[in-house]
Amino acid sequence: MNYIFSEHLHNYAVWTAARASQRGWKNAKTPLIKAAIDNSDLKILQTLKEINSPEKFDKFHRETAKKIIENLALRDIKTSYGRAAKIIAIYLKTSIIISDLGEGVFSKIIHPPIDDILLKNLNKANKNLGLKGIKWTKLTEKDYFEIIKKLRTLEFENFWELEKYWILTD
Repeated sequence: MNYIFSEHLHNYAVWTAARASQRGWKNAKTPLIKAAIDNSDLKILQTLKEINSPEKFDKFHRETAKKIIENLALRDIKTSYGRAAKIIAIYLKTSIIISDLGEGVFSKIIHPPIDDILLKNLNKANKNLGLKGIKWTKLTEKDYFEIIKKLRTLEFENFWELEKYWILTD
């Protein structure tokens, strides 16, 4: 068997996505999350050049999250849109954003990983966004995209730049 770098990158991105989303998630083992990712279109996003706008990415995101949620449900694992979104964000951050050195069209449109630390620190710095008390693990699709809409009002060249709020302290 020939183990090529693209497969290695995929496996590493799966592992990072699984680890980032598993906290407090009973029975969501890495192989089950890998199966859900493998049954979505995440792996092929790097080759989908037609996804070149926030609107097209949002459509891809909704379709991919639905596939992940449905695939996990087949394995008796209930998940929220927020957890599926975290899987998507971490997978794409690992496999595309970091690989592309944070440059290019995907860096502008791929959503950052949403979690409690990011929401808390964003709320401190931008109270007008109304992000206080939101739990990412409970987000519905509608709630998730309301947050994304608010985050897009902040002025960053690349969407990943929002992640600077992870390092803010009290």
